Amino acid sequence: MSLPISGAFVKGIDVISDIVATRSRPARIAGLAAAVVAAGMLVAVPSAAVSGGTAVPDGSYRFAVKLNAGEDAGCSGALVDPQWVITAASCFAGNAGHNGAPAVATTATVGRTRLDHTDGHIVSVVDLLFRADRNVVLARLATPVTDVPPVAISTAAPTVGEALTVAGYGRTATEWVPNQLHSAAVSVQATADTTVAVAAPGTATTCKGDAGGPTIRDRNGTAELVAIHHTSWQNGCLDSTETRQGATETRLDTIADWVSQQVRGDAYTPLANQRRLLDTRTATGGHQKALSAGEIVAVPIPDLPAEASAVVVNLAGVGATVPTFLTAFGDTAPPTSNLNLLSGRAAAVMATVPVAADRVIRVRNNHGDVDVIMDLLGYYSASGNSTYVPRDTPQLALDTRTGLGGHLGPLQGGETAILPVRGVNGIPANATAVAVNVTATQPTGFTHVDVFAKDHTEASTLNVVPGEDRANQAVVAVGDDGAVRIFNHVGQTHLIVAVLGWFVPGDAGSRYTALRTGVRMTDTRDRHSPLTPGAVMTVPNFFIPRRAVAAELNITAITPTANTYLTVWAPGGTVPADAPALNATANDITDNSATTRVAPLGQVNIQNHVGTVDVVVDLQGYYAR
Repeated sequence: MSLPISGAFVKGIDVISDIVATRSRPARIAGLAAAVVAAGMLVAVPSAAVSGGTAVPDGSYRFAVKLNAGEDAGCSGALVDPQWVITAASCFAGNAGHNGAPAVATTATVGRTRLDHTDGHIVSVVDLLFRADRNVVLARLATPVTDVPPVAISTAAPTVGEALTVAGYGRTATEWVPNQLHSAAVSVQATADTTVAVAAPGTATTCKGDAGGPTIRDRNGTAELVAIHHTSWQNGCLDSTETRQGATETRLDTIADWVSQQVRGDAYTPLANQRRLLDTRTATGGHQKALSAGEIVAVPIPDLPAEASAVVVNLAGVGATVPTFLTAFGDTAPPTSNLNLLSGRAAAVMATVPVAADRVIRVRNNHGDVDVIMDLLGYYSASGNSTYVPRDTPQLALDTRTGLGGHLGPLQGGETAILPVRGVNGIPANATAVAVNVTATQPTGFTHVDVFAKDHTEASTLNVVPGEDRANQAVVAVGDDGAVRIFNHVGQTHLIVAVLGWFVPGDAGSRYTALRTGVRMTDTRDRHSPLTPGAVMTVPNFFIPRRAVAAELNITAITPTANTYLTVWAPGGTVPADAPALNATANDITDNSATTRVAPLGQVNIQNHVGTVDVVVDLQGYYAR
């Protein structure tokens, strides 16, 4: 028997009133479903709150989510990961089953039982992943919600006669758009491959606005997510005259593994040969002119898998006409920066950038004119082959001043140093890539330093100015001989390489989740409190889950009063005495990426060593098990 869809509400107008009010409804619903199944999904229309149930007490079912598409339509859902909500695919009918950003701007209210209260969070939905065989979609939040425990998806099938609970923010028997989460007890009537039929005593049921809301099993006092709301006869709902009862829920137990695969982050694929994507001085990348003030260039990425979520690039700016900064991003420019540049200077920084819906990444220049160079190091995707293992403390692997790593003395112009990494410094023999921080010190000329696996390409890592210490991070594929290589272009320079972590095949390490929009974690200028000599700042991180083991940061040192360096480590860990994250020159602005282990609550420590300096920390993403 087909049931009408637990649909949406639009400014008080029932958008499926022609279906709901018609006695031949089952045939019409079946026809609609058949037309949509061919497109790979079952479409329902977003719905409202539970009728015949009770108001949920404050603080209960905090994983329940209210979704608002634009100003008109609403659905319910459940938080299954700090950055993911599961709900009905029909809530996003405008996407027609296509993954990507919602067709209509959508927000998720999480951790708020009463919508007229101020607890919890309101977060934008930035990405959708549809399930083809049932009315399910995963909605990705712009930033993780880390203080609301997600609900676990049950792997146990519902059984006939089992008692469950349904919940939602939709219509009730007396309220069109309640501001309260409601719930009701139901029992399982029948099960099918992708659905489960439920019924409740009296007139309790799901109504419009409830679509996608949770169906919950209580297991020893802990909620398990069994299903989400799909369709309902809507008996007992406000403005419904239907006398038939019952609802159909979409089963989740049979796709729990799929959900886990989608929400747990992506694995890395390092490029054996780094690839130049953009050079505005040449035709590479299709933009042969310097970027002007405010200009954005879209950079296509050849051979990128369709499911890739982020790319790792080396971003360089050359010949800025005025002080400026560059920001790399996917769809939406964040309130953050990646690379600051003084007039006439060349500098580079590693950036992990979310891929836009149109499969490009973008770079924006803020002031004046500047040439931009971008090299691709690798990418993160569901089909990636490597996961990350962070070191507890960075480990020096090469120091040409002392001979550590097998090379004593500065690298000459045109010289390449070979640095064995597999089986050294705790790096396993099967490592596919290493995360390293590379510092040039005491350079005698303007040069660039390149770090690569085996075959030297035109890609570069670090731009260096005579007499200045400069660092940049790189995630580098390991050559088939178990080593990486470091090349100096001109002049001579000492080099220091610290290992931050490594990538291994399979799931022995952690997977990466890219924030769709970068987040500023701290800026000491806001508090007028620059770091003094020896001062340690603990940076809280409200944007990553507790299961995170490492964060991908961009750290900026702003106009230090003296040449200094910054050290970064996880609170409770060992201070890296000889492996700074960033070297800063007096009165300059210096950036570096920092892939750093984090404390259980996501914090990191940053210590300044000489003079005073303002520090800005931006979050690009995180690694979690």
